Amino acid sequence: MQPFKSNIVKQIETIPEGRIFTFADITFPRDKFANVAVILSQLTKEQKLIRVERGAYYRPKQSSLGLGLLPVYQDEQLSYLTRKLGGYLTGAYVYNKMSLTQQVPSVITIAMRYPVRPFRFRKLSIECVKAYIDLPGDNETLHLIQILDAIKDLKYIPGASPQTAYERIFSLHVSVLSKSKLERIVSLAMAYPPRVRKILSDMLERGNNQDLREQLIGMICPTTRFDLSYKIS
Repeated sequence: MQPFKSNIVKQIETIPEGRIFTFADITFPRDKFANVAVILSQLTKEQKLIRVERGAYYRPKQSSLGLGLLPVYQDEQLSYLTRKLGGYLTGAYVYNKMSLTQQVPSVITIAMRYPVRPFRFRKLSIECVKAYIDLPGDNETLHLIQILDAIKDLKYIPGASPQTAYERIFSLHVSVLSKSKLERIVSLAMAYPPRVRKILSDMLERGNNQDLREQLIGMICPTTRFDLSYKIS
């Protein structure tokens, strides 16, 4: 048991302090699951690990100011939740980071293919919404998807009128995209509702990207009418 425990401890020590991990992050034979659970429980009692929830732990950092063990940071909690749920962050929390709103939300939104009911995770209130695209594999694609989510939520971004939100999304995010990224966001927009494609097409026209605009317009039924809450300048 001792060599086995030493191996498990060594693996845990390679995980950065403050990063939440689960049994899936440790390599061991399947029939040794109960043994690993006992080891993690012992390390928790010794305060070498902090238990976040059933099956999830982290190695705590020691405060350099003599304040004892530091709690896990919110960003890491959110990273853990998105990994666990197979989703990505969206909504007001992200729109604040995108400078679309100055309001700090009390609820964190996660987009996922099959949303679950709202829940509490430690001190965080979590809600889940439908994702139109599977979990992106890289940060660049994630940013493009979050732009499309912001366009989708144009009317509901807190602390900003639809016109203001439209202007900010265009000037801060769409207008600065390279040609290749514009082509990518147009491709991703095909999975979104027609209204999103219409708004993005207006932004593309404003940015003199007529060829890409026509691609989007071609995917919208000609008889579709939209109640748009902004004016194109």
